[in-house]
Amino acid sequence: MTTTSYHSRYPQLAAMAGDRPLADVHLDISFERPTYHGFRELKVRPGVIDDAAVELYGYSQCHLLGRAMHKRSGWPIALVELAEPPHRWVHVGVFTPAGRVLDIHGVRTVDQVVADHDQEHDLQVHVRHIHTLDDLFTLIGIGEEHWQAGSDETDTPPLAVELAGVFADVLLAQAELVGAVSV
Repeated sequence: MTTTSYHSRYPQLAAMAGDRPLADVHLDISFERPTYHGFRELKVRPGVIDDAAVELYGYSQCHLLGRAMHKRSGWPIALVELAEPPHRWVHVGVFTPAGRVLDIHGVRTVDQVVADHDQEHDLQVHVRHIHTLDDLFTLIGIGEEHWQAGSDETDTPPLAVELAGVFADVLLAQAELVGAVSV
């Protein structure tokens, strides 16, 4: 991504970066409720997929990243939910045109996503196609006021939208490189 394009697409992050690459910006992100692994604060660098980014978008804010990837690509949302009732959601990504799941962990087969959740969390899950953001946010139970904030980028905290957008751009480009875009 050229400097000019990220300045127009990510104005807050670009202002923070100045003349430096976005990856040189360190954002301190705090949580009211800890992440899955107990973190209440993470240092994240835009577009750098490291342990902090995986914790943020793999175990806390996956729905924001899934939303950003869906909005950019139009690809169906991959909702990972418990296989047995109640079918509570546990993770969000997108389906690539080749039928694989793309999330902060990269491109994986549906079988690998299911196996990873079984191995790491001892959860039996399945992966469901969701075609609209309205359906996603209804299923994951985010309240109307939060959904309204999340449905229009002008109402969402701009920095959160920009940060998820940078990671979405990186992951979508990686998916293209590994051939997950072709059927």
